[in-house]
Amino acid sequence: MPLLAYTHLGEPLIAPLMTDPEWECLRSARHRDAWMPHGKGRAIPKVSRLGTRFFAHPPGQASGGAKESNLHLYLKAQSLVGARAAGWDALPEQSGTTPDGQDWRADVLCRRHGKPWTVAVEAQVQLQGEEAYRQRQERYAASGIRALWLVAHEPAALHRYWLKPDPYLPAFKTTIEKDPKGWPEAQVHIDGLSLSIPEFVTGALSGQLHWYGNGRHGIVTLMLREDQCWHRTCRKRVLLAYRAETPQRKPIDIETIQAMQGYGDAYAKAQAALPDLADSPWPLRKVLASRCAHCRREIRYHSHDWDGQDVIYVPIGIDIGEQGHRLGLTPHAQWHWGPETRWPHWAPLGGIGLISHCYREVRPRRLGPKTS
Repeated sequence: MPLLAYTHLGEPLIAPLMTDPEWECLRSARHRDAWMPHGKGRAIPKVSRLGTRFFAHPPGQASGGAKESNLHLYLKAQSLVGARAAGWDALPEQSGTTPDGQDWRADVLCRRHGKPWTVAVEAQVQLQGEEAYRQRQERYAASGIRALWLVAHEPAALHRYWLKPDPYLPAFKTTIEKDPKGWPEAQVHIDGLSLSIPEFVTGALSGQLHWYGNGRHGIVTLMLREDQCWHRTCRKRVLLAYRAETPQRKPIDIETIQAMQGYGDAYAKAQAALPDLADSPWPLRKVLASRCAHCRREIRYHSHDWDGQDVIYVPIGIDIGEQGHRLGLTPHAQWHWGPETRWPHWAPLGGIGLISHCYREVRPRRLGPKTS
């Protein structure tokens, strides 16, 4: 079930990219000028059950091997649409060999004038383990090809990779659902976004896909709660930092990360962005203490009795160093989409990231100037 055929003069015919008039003219032609690759007979235009246009071999002339699924055909067609929308030349079902003679075959191969490399887009529907992904990726790399993988099978097969991705295997979870009319609707998931395959491929080829990783730069999220200054002459809204979390949602004491490089600068930037944010807290017997952002009076509060309240999340970038490694903090390493200002759960070293809110209803309990 290929997407590609050729005219007698060798011009490519890409089924998903043909206009409706071109497709209908080809289907109705009595002496159709459409031939299967490698001289395997005249091509027969057809449409799959999922609405994807493709070419079929004449009866009895189909090549051996596993039959391609309608879903795989659909994903390849959507990738072609995205590549062409980005202004790249793209052909499906292209093959080649590495310098040492290993074969490879790309679902979609993308080229652009002026680029020293090409890009392969692979839609992986059949279950495949991480080792197989890496072996195939090495073949592409040996041939000067960069590859993107749309992982449309059970994602658990790449469990270790999702926990610790790397720039050598650009793989992205891809899910397939149905729209109200029952047609397939594939979504690529990255950075908290769900993109259609054409959107993802177009963006990736247009510079929207980024890798960021640094051996010491880690991310910690500060958790803030809203309160009110206890002093009668102030009584203004105040935000209190009461806990921090690792990217794996593991709680970590604020005083533990305060000594790490980048924390002070990041907290100052958080105060500039949130004028009600009190000073960075310090431990005081069994509670935390801080200073009101408005009247500068001391505020004491618990760090453990805020469950069920409104939360403001502020990612900060720190140098985790040896101490952070001992505490289980890991350097930030992830694929991102678009400009840095919209990357969720990320912050530059010594800076803050995208601030987010989680609204609930119950109000916290204050301690005022003295502990209970």
